Amino acid sequence: MACADAGSYLARLDQTPAGERWPLARGWIRSEPRGFFAALRRERPILETPDVTLVAKRAEVAEILSLPGVFTVALYTGKMGDFMLASDETPMHTRDKSVMRAMLNRDDLPRIRALVAGLADAALDRACGRMEVVSALARLVPLRVVQQYFGLAAPDADMLRWSYANQLDQFNNLPFDGRPDAEAVHAAAEATRAELRTALVGLIPGRKKRIAEGAQDDDVLTRLLRTAFPPSLGFGLDRVVINVGGLLIGAIETTSEAVVNALAELFRRPQVLEEARRAARAEDPRAFDGYVWEALRFSPIVAFMFRQAAADHVLARGTSRERLVRAGTTLLPLSLSAMFDPDWIEEPDAFRAGRPDHAYLHFGYGHHACLGRYVASVMVPEIVRRVLLRDGLALESDLDDGGTPFPVSFRIAYAPAPGC
Repeated sequence: MACADAGSYLARLDQTPAGERWPLARGWIRSEPRGFFAALRRERPILETPDVTLVAKRAEVAEILSLPGVFTVALYTGKMGDFMLASDETPMHTRDKSVMRAMLNRDDLPRIRALVAGLADAALDRACGRMEVVSALARLVPLRVVQQYFGLAAPDADMLRWSYANQLDQFNNLPFDGRPDAEAVHAAAEATRAELRTALVGLIPGRKKRIAEGAQDDDVLTRLLRTAFPPSLGFGLDRVVINVGGLLIGAIETTSEAVVNALAELFRRPQVLEEARRAARAEDPRAFDGYVWEALRFSPIVAFMFRQAAADHVLARGTSRERLVRAGTTLLPLSLSAMFDPDWIEEPDAFRAGRPDHAYLHFGYGHHACLGRYVASVMVPEIVRRVLLRDGLALESDLDDGGTPFPVSFRIAYAPAPGC
């Protein structure tokens, strides 16, 4: 990755008219984030622009994400409505997250990993030695997990469209970015959310009928419908619909991007790739998983999160970085930058597969840490692992995003399965 001289980033920003500084910085975040973030950490770890304030050090990133009453997710509300991710420390947030954490039972993880392994192997076998990974594997496997484990059964094309439109709107149609198509992107997502709600409402009577007939289905939707929540709890069918819909929106594109980014990063490092392939053959896959999370530290699915200050707050109090953040400020805690902060990460530029979990921010941090993190913690590495277990593995074409926020194409070759 070509980078400008570290000192030139801030010099160029300072020479740029104030209203153009965020668009300039945004371009660097897309094209050369590590060089730009290194300059911020070293010289201006809290960078204020008229549009947003960028926060580069791990300590302040954690501070922001740990104070949901001060640094809120209010900017999500217009896109997510009455969903837990769009609320901070509310009774609804606490209730819904508690219920859904119970339904996503961590004891299911071996079952999920086995399901993912079987789905990935079948997809690789079908491709007969040449695969476009994004469509044939990285999106397909989480789609099947949503259908079979989460219990949201709907046509493949519809579910992929619902997931894509909402990820594009909720996390990539940012209110401070000024996209020329922002209204159209939001309208498309709103339309798909209506379709998704209709589909889920239509599923429920049949699922209840199966429960009444004694069927032993055990997916998340069925678990919710089997549970007799007292009316005073406020978790009725409307909450079932919105939370199961949230599982779909959060699962497919994020998993696809993580799988492809990890594979691409490993292919860029031939020696590490061979080490990872040896680890993939071990009986216990947990040592292998570290290669995936470390690859994603270098190439995560997002470079930052965003929050809005609800009150004045002194950030990094008592340090040379101390800043007064005014209410209404939009802040970007730079999670990618935080994962390379030498104050937190030993030898951050080195690839080390055995780093502890707290080295990473792949699933967020604090109050809004990812609900599905434990499902993802086995799904993402197991998909990558099934690829690396194939003989004759080679890269045919590197990651292409087609100018979108998501991978569009990534092609590999490998020894075909018998019978191809």
